[in-house]
Amino acid sequence: MKIVNYKANQQLLITPAFTCHMSYGVPQVVVLNSERQTLVTTKRYSNTTNKHRNAAVRDLHPTNFTIIEATPETIQEVTGLETR
Repeated sequence: MKIVNYKANQQLLITPAFTCHMSYGVPQVVVLNSERQTLVTTKRYSNTTNKHRNAAVRDLHPTNFTIIEATPETIQEVTGLETR
């Protein structure tokens, strides 16, 4: 597991199974490598967090992966990271 400071108030958690984009420590976008899917949270946070999430989808989502809207609970189940 590797944590990278991606941009201001944003981090990437990189594991062999997935890459998770976090804004202010809350998982927003999860790219699942083996399933070829990108999970994007449906919960609305602040305007800044929503901008971070939309930019992460543009920057991190591979073109041949499927985007799936997911609840914070689903993201927590998949990644094991606490969501608020």
